[in-house]
This record gives sequence, C-alpha cells and structure tokens, in this order.
Amino acid sequence: MERRPDHVLLNTIAVAGRHSNDSTTASGRTRNGKTIEVSFSLEHPPHPSILLVHSSDMNLTVPPSIVYTVDDLLLLSVNMGSGPYSLSPNDCDFFVYRVHPTRPSLHLLRRPHPYFNDVDVGLLPRLDGQYTIAALIPTTTWNQYELHLFDSDSEIQGWSRRTLTVEAPQREFPVKIPVDSARIHRHLTSNVITIGGKGGTMGWVDLWRGILLCDVLDPKPFLRGLPLPLPLKELSYNDGNGFPFGPGGQRRGISFIRDVDKGKCYLKLVHLEMSDVRLPHLDDETRAFCFRVHNWALTTWSNTRMTDSYEDWHQEYMIQASDMRIDDPAISQMLETSGLLMHTQPQDDGAAGEQLALHNLPVSQPSLCINGEDVVYLLARKKYMHQEAWIVSVDIKNGIVQAMDKFGDQRQLDSTIIYRLSTISKYMNPSN
Repeated sequence: MERRPDHVLLNTIAVAGRHSNDSTTASGRTRNGKTIEVSFSLEHPPHPSILLVHSSDMNLTVPPSIVYTVDDLLLLSVNMGSGPYSLSPNDCDFFVYRVHPTRPSLHLLRRPHPYFNDVDVGLLPRLDGQYTIAALIPTTTWNQYELHLFDSDSEIQGWSRRTLTVEAPQREFPVKIPVDSARIHRHLTSNVITIGGKGGTMGWVDLWRGILLCDVLDPKPFLRGLPLPLPLKELSYNDGNGFPFGPGGQRRGISFIRDVDKGKCYLKLVHLEMSDVRLPHLDDETRAFCFRVHNWALTTWSNTRMTDSYEDWHQEYMIQASDMRIDDPAISQMLETSGLLMHTQPQDDGAAGEQLALHNLPVSQPSLCINGEDVVYLLARKKYMHQEAWIVSVDIKNGIVQAMDKFGDQRQLDSTIIYRLSTISKYMNPSN
C-alpha cells in the first residue's frame, strides 16, 4: 500500500466532479437546499492534489476555489450564480470542509456582511474541537481595522464584528524607503497564517512589510506588528528610486512551522529574487509582456521569538539558481522535453530554438515545505502568463533540484496564487 503523503500541494481551483474514494467525500446543502459533495484526489508532491465539488446548484462556468486550509479544515467558496459574469460575492456560498478518517463533514456558513477578500480570512482550529473563522478588513482610518469572527459553536449568533487599532505598531524601517516603493508604508494583506496557542494567535501578512498579529480568542483583542526582512536589493533598484512592489505572493512565501521532533515553533520566510529585464514587445502567443531572465536566487530566514524586532530574523540559506545542481537525469529530461528551457520555438526552416539553462527559467510563487524540511516549491512557466504551469522543488540546503512535475494548464492573473501547501492529508484515512 502506498504511503499517504504528510503534506500536499492543493490546486486552489477545484474541479467539478466526483471522486471514487468515498472516504474523503462529505455532503452538505447549498443555500437553495440542494445537495453538494466535496472529495479529494490526493497525490504526492510535487504532483498537485485536486478538490472535487459536485452539485446541480453550482455555476459550472466559475469553478469553486480553496480560500484557506489549516490542519484538518478547509474553507471553500462555491459560485451559485449563472454564467461567467456572475462574479458578485453575493453569488458565492462558503463551506467549511473537515476531514476525518471515516466521517468527513461539510458545513454551509452563514454569509458574512460585508464580504471579505479571500486574502483577508483564515481558519483557527480550537482545542475544544471547534473552529473560529477570522477576517481582518481595513477601514478608511489609518491603522484601524474591523475584525469579523465566526465561531462554529455559536452559529445562531452568526458573525461578530469589532473595530481594532494597531496598539503596538512594528518598528520603524531601518532604512529609508525610496519613492517608488512607498507602497510598503501601508499594510496590504497578502495572506493569513494560523499560529494558535491559548489566545488563538493569527497573523495577517503583508509579505513586503510585516505581520499584524491578533489573539482572536482574547476577550479584548488588539493588533500588534511584527516586521519582516526588507527586500533591500529591490529597494536599491532604478538608481535608488526603488521597486513598485506588486502582489507579494509572486516573490515571497511564509509559513508557521510546528516542528514536533525538535519541540519548537517558528516562522519561516522565503524570498525569490529575479534578475530579469523586460523586453520592448509583447509575446505573440500570450499577448503579455516579455522578460529575459538572467538568474534567480532563493533566500530563507527563520524567526523563533516573533517580537517586534528585525533582529529576530536569522538568514538560513541563500543560493543562486546558476549554482543549483540537477543530479536526477529524469528531471533533466523533463526540463528538456517540457519546452521550459526553450526561449524561442524551432522554426519551419529547421532552425533550432534558443536553448536556455535552469537559471533562465521564469519562476514565481515560492512556498516553504510545511513539515520543517529545507525544501522550497516554485511555479515555473515557459514564459510570463503562459498557461502551462510546472512545480519545481528545490532542496535549498544542498542546492539540488529535488523534483519536478506538471501542475496543469491554468492561466492566471498577476496576483493569483494557484497552489497551497496543506497538511490536510495527515488527517485522512491512511488507505486514501
């Protein structure tokens, strides 16, 4: 029997359909009282695992999406509108799927008001077996937010709301922020992390700036800032004028690691630095911008103290792609046959295309292995905005490309994260 993976790479876009493995299937009801089923197709990384959703009530032109996952819980958004333009939040039902070896469950949530962006919400498993959903929404007032909470054992009360301020802001930046990078003066949430503990600590992460921490189970919660290492090289771009930082998830990833074997918990951050140049024309195939990648590098930091000090962060590893090794001939063969390292296509007259190296490969969306291993996952494409996506895993400690697999054909917006690492597989029936 094949061993169940201790973590998986979830495609954030679910697939309409059913899975033959009933042990992962949970049933519920939509807003209209129709049956909805959710199940899993599990694969070992770097191959993607797929969430399958089946209901006669769902909008088949707008696929369901995974909003958040932690431990045995998953928050799912399912569009119940009609047609490809039914994109209002009012069209979506939210469900919490809870995995169990024999009795997985699916629960329809009372709809929140106002609606939140997916990046603003997270799940907190509680010690009593219940869970809390928390969304932190910025207001028009500087350093003021609305905290929206839903407790699974207080469903009748629905969502609660309270206004919070940042009572303990993060420290001042240790360097002057140039004009083109002024965006990082204001917190813009990239994603949420669940830390847990007695107070139910959660963190709303701006990957370029810092984390807003909140003990959401505290009777009087407040926000406190925790800084992240600044992207110093990017701040020096354009003759010192800085870099216009976009969505953080394309260049950075963060995880809260619970290392049971070593008896410690810590934050871990990965930064992807790209050395590339934008070319003066659009690509004929994608109609998107063209870039030539000269090299890329990965850097990781860890933080065990989690205070307001930049000094809490300790750099662990830094490696250039040009220094990485590929020891497995199968990976080299896959890179060659996939076309990922072919900058220009072979011509009709028989002329060969331009062959590239690993360090010329366009990569994005770095993610840290959540079981504590020194492995970073990356999304690779032939070119910017190309629909074919591949997952590459790198042993950053030893500088080795560890594995590679095709993720799928999936177009993305510049800000779209198309995969999430999850330990949900640990809580499933071992026979799955």
